[in-house]
Amino acid sequence: MKLTALFFVALLLTGLATLRTAAQSPKPLHSPALANCLDEFSDCDNTALTPQERQVVQRVAQERNFLDCLYGFSVCDKKQLNSGQRQDLARAIRDRNIQNCIDGLSECDRTQLNAQERQQVALAAKVRNLQSCLDGTGDCNKSLLSAQDKQTVSNANQDRDLRNCLEALGECDQTQLSGQERRDVASATLDHNLRECLDGSGFCNLSQLDAAQRHKVAQAAQRRKIQN
Repeated sequence: MKLTALFFVALLLTGLATLRTAAQSPKPLHSPALANCLDEFSDCDNTALTPQERQVVQRVAQERNFLDCLYGFSVCDKKQLNSGQRQDLARAIRDRNIQNCIDGLSECDRTQLNAQERQQVALAAKVRNLQSCLDGTGDCNKSLLSAQDKQTVSNANQDRDLRNCLEALGECDQTQLSGQERRDVASATLDHNLRECLDGSGFCNLSQLDAAQRHKVAQAAQRRKIQN
């Protein structure tokens, strides 16, 4: 794609050099008309162009069409491409299809892949599936995991469950926790409830507070009352 951009710049420079050569002749250039023709959003009056300007406009239009084809735009007219551009386009389409397959996109034609590319795509799918299982998001097919991967995913699920229980966020399955982890969660739950009570939150459960904690909560409520 960088080569294409450089070619496009070189094409413009060549066109400008042609125009500079023509500028030395008595025949004047029609710069506004040329600008309109180069700008695809403006009306182009080819009759107002010099022969050199028409060549520039034609070359720019051909290159613009080539870029439209490379990017897969519907306005692409493949009939206007030369043999070299057709080869570049074929390579670009093939590369894009390979990348789509590796990324797991629906715009993937596996029939266009060779044996090595199919192996790369299969490996990418395996890695993507493992990541989904580790994250606990998306589609996770545990049947595609190795024994080691299954253990890794199990450990990740346990860690995530413990974190959810400790932070009182997301799903928390305390049946998956060890005795010490359940005690840690119980302590974290009490601390969280105390903070809610001290902040005057509606989620405060006073029944879970001891006498000293209730005294602190009462003092915090009195301070809020004075400040308000």
